[in-house]
Amino acid sequence: MNKPSIENLWNKLDPKAQEWLRANPGCVVLPRSVTEALVRASGQHDSLEGVDSNGQLPLSPEDQAFLKAVAGSAPVGQPVPPATPSL
Repeated sequence: MNKPSIENLWNKLDPKAQEWLRANPGCVVLPRSVTEALVRASGQHDSLEGVDSNGQLPLSPEDQAFLKAVAGSAPVGQPVPPATPSL
């Protein structure tokens, strides 16, 4: 299974998961509870690619950059516009 980006799943995540991610923008590995929220948001019934035996998910550099950017933006539960392409 491919690992969808957090940016693509953001608007599908429950507000509690969004809140945790916004409060922890420097994380590099997601805990099991947040990983499970990503699985639910992705609509996959199996685990996502890269999930370890403890149910934790290491974040890609792109996901880390997105979380740092979103930490100071729209309130929790509000849609986040897609990132603009860099030139």
